[in-house]
Amino acid sequence: MDDDSRSSGSFEEIGPRAYNRLGADDYKPIEEKTKDQLKSLVAKSTSDGAKAIVANNDALDVVYTLQYKERYGGRVTELCRSTDPIDIRDVTEKPQEGITDINGRSILEIITSVSTTFVDNNRSGNPQPMYMAPPGYEDDFDYNYPPPPMPSQMYKREENDDIKIKNVEETVMVINSAPLINALQAVVDYYPGLSFSGDSVKISAPYHVLVHHRHALASFKVRQPETHDQEYSFTTARHIDVLLRFLERTLGKDLRDEEQRNNHVAGPKTIFKNLWMLFKPGDVVYARLDGRYCPFVISRCFDGTPKTNCDDRPSDYKLDVWNLSILSKSIRRLMYTFSIAPFAGEDSINNMKLVPARFLKESHEIARENIKLGKIAWELAMEPSYMSYDGDLSKRGPNQNWIDTQMSTGHFTGRVIVDCEGFYRFSGGANHQPPRMGRPRHQVVPPKDPLPYFKQRCGCIKCSRDESQNKLHRFAKLEDLRPGVSPAPENDLCYLVLSKIVSGFILSERRWAHFHIKHLGEVKHDREAFKYLVLDEEIKLTVKALIGKFSSDNGQVTPWPSDFVKNKGQGRIFLLHGSPGVGKTATAESIAELARRPLLALTSGDLSTNSLHVEKNLEYFLQLGERFGAMVLLDEADVYLESRRAKDIARNGLVSIFLRALEYYRGVLFLTTNRVQTFDSAFTSRIHVALHYKTLTDADREKIWLNSFERLERDSGGKVHVSVATREYAYESEDVQSLRLNGREIRNALQTTVALAETEALEDDASIVTVSEKHLRAVVKMSRGFKNFLHRRRVRNNDELDEDDEDDDIEEEDVYSRASTPNAIYD
Repeated sequence: MDDDSRSSGSFEEIGPRAYNRLGADDYKPIEEKTKDQLKSLVAKSTSDGAKAIVANNDALDVVYTLQYKERYGGRVTELCRSTDPIDIRDVTEKPQEGITDINGRSILEIITSVSTTFVDNNRSGNPQPMYMAPPGYEDDFDYNYPPPPMPSQMYKREENDDIKIKNVEETVMVINSAPLINALQAVVDYYPGLSFSGDSVKISAPYHVLVHHRHALASFKVRQPETHDQEYSFTTARHIDVLLRFLERTLGKDLRDEEQRNNHVAGPKTIFKNLWMLFKPGDVVYARLDGRYCPFVISRCFDGTPKTNCDDRPSDYKLDVWNLSILSKSIRRLMYTFSIAPFAGEDSINNMKLVPARFLKESHEIARENIKLGKIAWELAMEPSYMSYDGDLSKRGPNQNWIDTQMSTGHFTGRVIVDCEGFYRFSGGANHQPPRMGRPRHQVVPPKDPLPYFKQRCGCIKCSRDESQNKLHRFAKLEDLRPGVSPAPENDLCYLVLSKIVSGFILSERRWAHFHIKHLGEVKHDREAFKYLVLDEEIKLTVKALIGKFSSDNGQVTPWPSDFVKNKGQGRIFLLHGSPGVGKTATAESIAELARRPLLALTSGDLSTNSLHVEKNLEYFLQLGERFGAMVLLDEADVYLESRRAKDIARNGLVSIFLRALEYYRGVLFLTTNRVQTFDSAFTSRIHVALHYKTLTDADREKIWLNSFERLERDSGGKVHVSVATREYAYESEDVQSLRLNGREIRNALQTTVALAETEALEDDASIVTVSEKHLRAVVKMSRGFKNFLHRRRVRNNDELDEDDEDDDIEEEDVYSRASTPNAIYD
């Protein structure tokens, strides 16, 4: 056998499957690749001082043990033990005389388990003979043949058999030193799945927990508790030195090389096999989700090991992490799993899915911003909050483990109600789960590990009895918090890892959504909206006085009991009736602004016209109105308020449902209609205030134009200017007055006019948008043509109901061709 075949190597740092298979032939010499691997390992495994004896109990420093598990039966057999790293080549042929047999106890024991085959040097190797029946019994099926030898007997190793190592299954370190175990208890404050209780502790290679806490151990060695006497302190320091020297021999070069990559001038870098060095359980990491940095705490890390014995490709590197999320009434800790796919060579740490906080640029500013938003989240979780929102809606719910496909997304600007508890009560948020088919593996929720309550300390008897060392752990009091009930946490870590996503209700769209806290802001109420309302002054004073009792900064409705039965008649119901565009809806909006309350505007499309659905939907929205302290507006409520008829059971059901809902509603409800004459008489006693809106006069229209121009310039912040000619044209022109526009039509015309002016300013690259007379003239001309067309269409439909579409097009072209003539408008 050549010299290379006798190259030596140690198992002190080899993990599972690190020793490759030899191939189909179990007796083939070990491959060159494996030889080089073993040579490089043994070069790091010098045994200087390995045989030194510790004064305490005469314990050896480090003992190396090689063992194998029998192929059948599973019995573990020890091949040899030594104070020196074991020469693998000597073992693979026969145990050599140079191997020392050690029976004493050691501070550290490095146990390597291998799978082996044996070369039979005594047996012929001929196949087992076939069992034949005696003469005369060939056809006797009941004959009991002698059993073949058991596999454990066939593959049992004999004394002179050669050993062939196929795989290194596992390498573990057994710590037998009580002082060293006690020291580790003091420095390892959070490492799920690992316990330092008992007389010995097993740690698998490459000893993650020891590498992560090597600096803390070195610090503990020179700063031991005052309860340690001199002899115990010396023994503890001695044993820590043994462990640190071992780590330096086995992993020192790799750690230094990785540190150089982390400190690269072009930015921190790493290689895939060293990812475990970056991620320490208990550290804060940031994940890039939806364009923002989301902080998590590392719980567990899993190596990327080969998927099968014959597969050299590593699998994804997986990390279990956790954060805090607002779910219903409480804040809970949720677990997640992230995966990092294998990559070749060096890669930037900042490009990975998870980035340790210490490598993130401006990590202090990012942490400060997250803590600030976390404190806002705590406040928002206490009760429903009326907020404004301007930004993209979140694709993910408070549980960021999956994308919530049931919630709408996209950019939104408007007013919302942040209501975490209401989301789970009214939207079915607790049932918003990811689809079961095709769910990515990383979305499987990992098991939750228990958080320590007290800070770790030395496990020796004296330290255990020292009550002065009983200090709360940084993870204490982080679970099952209830904002509004539990005191606000003093630990900024709680706010740092608290999810910055909250759930709530979009008022204008009547749907639930998830919001990024950074896009939320205070509502800027337009207190002058009521002033700009074109309405009779006496009516305005009456409405303002009635609503004054309902004005509240905290959204609580003040009840106004008017019935002897409990919970009846405590609301305010306003009926606003009049022709379209006279300000009914604007009145409800202005009153909500004046009272600083949200407005929940509903239509018949939200309630349906089916009696079964109406009852359910009406109860749903009225409950939301009470919960949010909102004023509810039901626009065009004619269909629900018409008189009951003897033969129309379906309509009678709708009216009865609505009457009962009004009887018990405790908030402010606005009903608008332009067909009050069709109302059922039962509604009369349930309406507190009925306001009639007269048809607009020319003076009213001039005032509406004036108010609209003022609000336009005010809200634009000086970026929009309305010329004097435009104002005069709107107030005095016969073209405008002859259209007899209502309030809504004036608003629409002004919006179109501003759009034309903005387009022209964009083409001219002007910084200020000037609304000129020509812009308003163009809109008035379009409005005139449309009104003429509608008028002539009505006249024609009265005479000829079956006119062809082709004639409609001809007529439409003829009408618009005469739109510029003032006399074409009907009177």
